[in-house]
Amino acid sequence: MTRIVWRLGLALVVTALALTAALALDPPGGGPPPRDPQIGQSFRVPYRLSDTNHFLVRVRINGKGPFNFLVDSGAPALFVATETAKKVGLVPARDSFWTPIDRLDIEGGARLAKVKARIEDPFQLVGMNALGIAGASIDGILGFTILARYRLEIDLTRDRMTWTRLDSEPRDPPVPPHKPGEPPRAPAGVQALSALGPLAKGLAFLMGKQPEEQRHSRGFLGLEWSERVDGGRTSVQVRRVLKGSPAAKAGLEPGDRILRIEGREVPGLKEARAALAEVQPGDTVAVVVRRGSGADAREPRLTLTAGEGL
Repeated sequence: MTRIVWRLGLALVVTALALTAALALDPPGGGPPPRDPQIGQSFRVPYRLSDTNHFLVRVRINGKGPFNFLVDSGAPALFVATETAKKVGLVPARDSFWTPIDRLDIEGGARLAKVKARIEDPFQLVGMNALGIAGASIDGILGFTILARYRLEIDLTRDRMTWTRLDSEPRDPPVPPHKPGEPPRAPAGVQALSALGPLAKGLAFLMGKQPEEQRHSRGFLGLEWSERVDGGRTSVQVRRVLKGSPAAKAGLEPGDRILRIEGREVPGLKEARAALAEVQPGDTVAVVVRRGSGADAREPRLTLTAGEGL
């Protein structure tokens, strides 16, 4: 009996030691971060093609915006212009080259949490903004550390890209070591981006500054469309209606062909986009569609109340 008790006590001690060791190697809360629920999802991201043929998308930083960001895979990371950072309330970190951002929202529904940015004005931002050559104010750059998280599909005949979230977390560019109390030095790629800054500022001084651009939130309707050709005639057809969106609440359905928006004929996507270009949150939009075909075809008039987009 004594031997059995002794063996049982030894077994309990061994189990306790093993459990202690396991907790030391993998303490509670020290496991891998939770998987991003957007991984595998695709988003239709509206873009604007600038006068210099650069892609611009609209983003919010920590819920504030919207801002125009340049899509540039040649930039090594996420850059936020210094003026943009002031508007958002971002303060550059003193002891780190990177400044953390809690949330980055990209128009179309893509979202990233806990990303790092560099608050700086690379020469693209300084030169293009000051000279006005892009035709729009640029507030930052979505570089490699952001774009590498997505598969981007671009069709220049459409007004939206498709961004599919990948299970990929690219590393930040390595920052050269620095002594305590000294400002951190920029990675080589960032130094290259900043090298032409003085030249861009000089040209901007000589040629004048671009007037300030007024920006407002875009009205959100929640539908996707495409052009349809029947018998040589082009029309705009609804491809998808987002659940719970203003379009869905108004009764718009996939397959509907849009005939008129606010009384304007919309024979193609160009005319449809122009009709909705100035729509802001809260605006009502009257849409006449053709539903069905042949003798069963109807032309209901629907009223959408725009939600808030970017």
